[in-house]
Amino acid sequence: MDKHIVYGLPGLGADRRMFGYQLQLDYDFRFVDWITPIKGESMTEYAKRYSQLLDTSKPFSILGVSLGGMMCMEVAKYVKADQVILVSSCKTKDELPSQIRALRKTKLHKLINARILKRLIKFYSNNVGDLDGELMHLFNHMVENCDPTFMMWAADAIINWDNTDIPDNVVHIHGSKDKVLQFKFVDQDYTIENGSHYMFGTRVTEVNALLDKVLRKEVLVEH
Repeated sequence: MDKHIVYGLPGLGADRRMFGYQLQLDYDFRFVDWITPIKGESMTEYAKRYSQLLDTSKPFSILGVSLGGMMCMEVAKYVKADQVILVSSCKTKDELPSQIRALRKTKLHKLINARILKRLIKFYSNNVGDLDGELMHLFNHMVENCDPTFMMWAADAIINWDNTDIPDNVVHIHGSKDKVLQFKFVDQDYTIENGSHYMFGTRVTEVNALLDKVLRKEVLVEH
């Protein structure tokens, strides 16, 4: 019997390597690398092009972390996924932190370039997050190797994201100690207690157990 297909969409500055710990789950994980954005393209417009690269001939789910989760919400408008699973992410523009929403008006993010943005992301994750050792090294390497054009486009796309639609097949998993996309702003389905924004790699056992149950559509105690 074929394994259920799960497309993994990574966060800002990350790539398919961030899903390394999830490959131990009994699913057919697939990855489609980010494509080059068109100048001025919205996340919705980008997702329409990106979704055309997914093989939808068999049942599949889409799993996104942080930026990847937001992109999943947009991709779901163009493909019929079995489940749309978000981890450490947002479902709508109203779940974005107030600081990010404020940038829509101030446009201060336009004053920095990709080199500075990469430094800011690494500094924040290394000093505020709970990454350490090999995980910190991997994250820093992914950020450093992220395409600068995509990174700057993605940052602006997040700030100007305007999604308000939530389909019925969305499942949102969030950490109670997420300091990037704060827990207090989101309406999550399942909580990882004391989980950070980086819990996909730092709390693998708990996250994977929950992902497996969600993908199997088991009835969970917390909801």
